[in-house]
Amino acid sequence: LVYSTLIGGSGSDWSKKIAVDTIGNAFVAGYTESTDFPVTPGAFDTTFDVVCDGFVAKLNAAGSGLTYATFIGGSSFDQVFGIALDTAGIAFLTGGTSSDDFPVTAGAFGGTKKTSSDIFVTKLNEDGSSLIHSTFIGGNSYDGASDIEVDASGSVYLTGNTSGFPV
Repeated sequence: LVYSTLIGGSGSDWSKKIAVDTIGNAFVAGYTESTDFPVTPGAFDTTFDVVCDGFVAKLNAAGSGLTYATFIGGSSFDQVFGIALDTAGIAFLTGGTSSDDFPVTAGAFGGTKKTSSDIFVTKLNEDGSSLIHSTFIGGNSYDGASDIEVDASGSVYLTGNTSGFPV
């Protein structure tokens, strides 16, 4: 055992996926009901919105501190279920959102939420302070992603479920 630690607040917290970069930093992704979840100053989103927010936290290789921790989501129910790292150690996230105001980047493919629950794909910058890319993906019914992978060329692959995803 290299280290063991806890991350979370006073409410319920669910860690759904972990990824480790080449130097041993651990990226933990999930969702929380904790209004006091330990987000870090300068993180992309430091405000707990409502009921359940997605999160990603990057712990240093020693497990002794957070490099960054940020919420992911909008003003409704958001859950992060998958995380993957590219060759530079940049985090890609996926999951499901009910938030009409989930943060999307300008010009993103599929950038419009279509139903009560859509898949999202989000790429954070290196220090977790901003989005490089973020979009909705979905069809005309319920959609939810459960995992994500990124290949060496930067292509993104998702798994999940759908009731009306366009082909």
